Amino acid sequence: MNAPAGTHTNADPDHSGQPLPARVRRAPFTGERAVEAGLNWSQQEIWALIEKSAPDHHVYNVVDAFRVPPGVRPTEDECLDALSFLLSRHEALRSVFPRTPEGRVVQRVLTEGELPVEFVDTPTTSGDEIGVLERFFATRRFSFADELPMRLVLLVTEGRVWGGVYVFSHMAVDWYALQYLAEEVTAYFRNGRTLPPLPPGTTTSAGLAEWQESPDGIRRRDRTLAHVAALYRDRPPLALPPAVADLPEASAYRQAALRSRAAQYAAARIAEDTGLSTAAVVVGATALLLRELTGSDRIDLHLTSSQRFGRDSRTTIATMMQESYFSVDLTGADLTQAVKRSWPAAITAFQKSGCDAVSMNRLLAELGDGPDAPLHFAYCINDRRTLPPDAAVRRDVRAADLLPGTVFTWLPVTEQEPFYLIVDDGEEAGEESGVAAAHAGANAREGGGRYFEFSLTCDIRHITETRMESFLRELERSLVALADSVA
Repeated sequence: MNAPAGTHTNADPDHSGQPLPARVRRAPFTGERAVEAGLNWSQQEIWALIEKSAPDHHVYNVVDAFRVPPGVRPTEDECLDALSFLLSRHEALRSVFPRTPEGRVVQRVLTEGELPVEFVDTPTTSGDEIGVLERFFATRRFSFADELPMRLVLLVTEGRVWGGVYVFSHMAVDWYALQYLAEEVTAYFRNGRTLPPLPPGTTTSAGLAEWQESPDGIRRRDRTLAHVAALYRDRPPLALPPAVADLPEASAYRQAALRSRAAQYAAARIAEDTGLSTAAVVVGATALLLRELTGSDRIDLHLTSSQRFGRDSRTTIATMMQESYFSVDLTGADLTQAVKRSWPAAITAFQKSGCDAVSMNRLLAELGDGPDAPLHFAYCINDRRTLPPDAAVRRDVRAADLLPGTVFTWLPVTEQEPFYLIVDDGEEAGEESGVAAAHAGANAREGGGRYFEFSLTCDIRHITETRMESFLRELERSLVALADSVA
């Protein structure tokens, strides 16, 4: 079924300058149906960001390097067969996003086609090539109207694929969809190169868009609009601090990251002590720091909601994230009180989220000063953590003992937002020395441990780089101090 391989350095016109010689092969697919639908609500939000960032809309792609799981060393043909299987299985992966004659962007699911895949031969599996490819693909834009929303380059040594780099359009997948897709790939190779059929009624992106136009979808939209109107009918949301620098828009954003096992362990301790979740702990701590940054007791945030509330949508391969509208009064609150107040506010925000872009933009214009000056939300938290909660938290470890392992770095900018905090998690393994390895946190693997990674993007005209670093370090410090204050 696979087309003959040929040496190539440009998998498509937008890949000019590919830094390593590549052989291009193709993975054909045949899906069950062709369908055209409007964009679902999440896609509408993403598309608005893409249009706003043009021509730099590659910043909203999902790009990462990977190594194949231990014990799995597939051939090129086996990888192409797997891709054909997954493309045929998931409508989102074989969708394009053209405009209608009226200018409306739609999602069009294809029944058949081919995905070009690049193969790069490497002398070893050391991984030296991965960073080069990842940096290259991070700047490549998609041609939404006629290009599948996925690119893949695979690294080959002695006829076996050992790693690569993937790029997905955010119009097709979100963070959770990518997690489920990775699990499917692993299960496919480990379970005889097949998977059980998708359950009947599994949500698809096009099906979700159709439901959102139904009476039930309209009721959900109206509930969200009423929630936002009730919060902001008589006041604007929390504003950015006054500008402290005059910079051109193109250079106004910086992105920093803080990787901390101390923060992860502290948040787990606090969650156990309060009976709440680590998500509430992070939101409460962030909100309290924003009170100090802005001088306002009323904190307004966008929280990113997965929108995966039903059993039929939890493993959907699609983009389903939407902004929810969070507001909490922290008058007189310390960190424990901030956490306890933030949790019900977050639950309300998640329950009353989900709306089409046109209706929300109309409401924000009405609440603000018209279409050219709508109500604006400056602060957003996107908690993307995927590891299951700790089953039990060790009580014989001080969070402060893990602080020496904290790493702060500046990153390439991947969002253009005034204040955007992403929370990721991970788990390290391997031999290390000192307290950080011995006390890596709850349920630590021998020689490794869980960590939080806080990534903060800011408009440095309002929040300087110095204040960005201070914010992240104070976020960690406040969690550690509270966790260690309770024996």
